[in-house]
Amino acid sequence: MLMKGIGAGLIIFSTGAMGLTLARSYSLQVQNLRQLISFFQLLESEIQFAKTTLPNVIAAQAVQLPGDIGRFLQFIDKGLAAGTGERFSAIWEDGLKILGAGGLPAEVLEDLQRVGEVLGMSDTAEQSKHLKVLQHRLQHALQAAEEERDKQARLWQYLGFSAGLLIILLLV
Repeated sequence: MLMKGIGAGLIIFSTGAMGLTLARSYSLQVQNLRQLISFFQLLESEIQFAKTTLPNVIAAQAVQLPGDIGRFLQFIDKGLAAGTGERFSAIWEDGLKILGAGGLPAEVLEDLQRVGEVLGMSDTAEQSKHLKVLQHRLQHALQAAEEERDKQARLWQYLGFSAGLLIILLLV
């Protein structure tokens, strides 16, 4: 009887944890989009007003931002610091794989790739224009991600624990 209780508890715990993990992925996507918006707002200000170079902004923000966005910026910073002569856009594109693994939508990754191709390649006004468009598109992606999170997160939480209970009922 004790073993059955422990087994039932493990089943509920594991299916519940799976549901909570899936629910958390929706929240993580929203968090990543917010951090990206914040980073690109700062980047635009630094380029336009402070005239800070792109590598300096990336290096400063890489240590301040947590999670996937911080790892993305650290990857770019290391790629730039290596001084291999590789184009910035190539380093940027390789770094986008980190964000892709973090669950950002393909549309957002495409937008980021396009911006990576023009960053550092034009004057401040042109870069500012591209960054404003990107921020606008990221805002739309954030709204969609928040709506999806609100719909799906609770569903996966309940579904995880309910699946555990269903498994136990089927086994009994």
